[in-house]
Amino acid sequence: MPPFVFDFSLILLSLGGIGLLFDGLAWWSGHRHFKKKTLSDPSIWPYVLMIKPVAGLDIGARENFLSLIHQDYPHFSIVFVVGSIDDPVLPLIEELCSAFPDCVSIKIVDGPRGTNRKISNVFLFMEQNLFPDAPYILLNDSDIRVGADYLRSIMREALEDPKIGMVTCFQRGNPTGPGTSQMASIMLNTEAIPQGLLAAALAPIDFAYGPTMLMRREALLKMGGFGPIRNLLADDFHLAQGILREGFRIVLSRYIVDAQIPDQSWRSFWEQERRWVITYRSCRPLGYSFSIILRPFPFLFSSGVLFELAGDPFLLIFSLFLWCSHLLILSDLSKRFVSRPIGKRQLHLLFIREILSLALYFASFGHQIIWRGRRFSVLKGGQLMEFPKGQS
Repeated sequence: MPPFVFDFSLILLSLGGIGLLFDGLAWWSGHRHFKKKTLSDPSIWPYVLMIKPVAGLDIGARENFLSLIHQDYPHFSIVFVVGSIDDPVLPLIEELCSAFPDCVSIKIVDGPRGTNRKISNVFLFMEQNLFPDAPYILLNDSDIRVGADYLRSIMREALEDPKIGMVTCFQRGNPTGPGTSQMASIMLNTEAIPQGLLAAALAPIDFAYGPTMLMRREALLKMGGFGPIRNLLADDFHLAQGILREGFRIVLSRYIVDAQIPDQSWRSFWEQERRWVITYRSCRPLGYSFSIILRPFPFLFSSGVLFELAGDPFLLIFSLFLWCSHLLILSDLSKRFVSRPIGKRQLHLLFIREILSLALYFASFGHQIIWRGRRFSVLKGGQLMEFPKGQS
């Protein structure tokens, strides 16, 4: 092997080692984050308005909604916001409204919408000012499931400091089938959460996760509410950025919500995952470009192949050792902090995840996405432009 090729192999090995160091930092951040002491209860629990934009009937929707209704919290209301009278989720919500009239209601909205339908529906609801006295607004996704202590847990953190404008939560994947739901859960639990923990270790939190965004109403109004983000892909990120600009802080909660992930076709799975990575890149284009370093697999695999060709078994074994260490750290993190251990029958999914993660990294540099059957182009700054039906 020419000397420059051997030197290049060492560079690849070093880059893989740097990725492993970031794994260790994410693990340390998880230990620091989830081992904090529980905060004490406030003297008065503020009223919370929970807004749930829904579209379609998700798998396990009844159980998801009931988990939010049965909260051990004294003062809250849930408003399901629906954008069409033909939505198949309506009969279920109407049933829940009849069963729990004191805390559950439904609002069907209509009016000019932006390209982000979810946030547009929330905006149309908020414009009616039906709950003007709610000091806290909780926006969360329709596919999450929580425990009865969910509201109390995130409100304790919101009330710790009056300058806290938002509390957000990780979501972990709960597979509901034997196929793509297993892979989607593995990717959430061993990639998305570790990357969030790493970000929390390196800088103050300046982002949010859509599954839970508990916002101080004052902070939300000061940043302009939902109107400015009706045409943006990463609504959670831009909400967080607006709240930060007004001088408030964002807290990443220790509470983790459960996402009920259904099986779908591999094509739909790919489009969904690709939309998520394009969302990430639209928020931090430069940072995402360099995030390849967080994926040790391509560097360690390439260096191992070159060391094998060079007849250097020691460095080949060392490359393999580093890669196995990378998988062990992520597996332990998923078990210890996310409470989602990876069984022996799932170990092969970790290897598939490594390949998929790399493929999605390169696929993220495109601009077209499919979101609930609609095709968009993601413009500079995260603006969404929808293609007319039949045009691509």
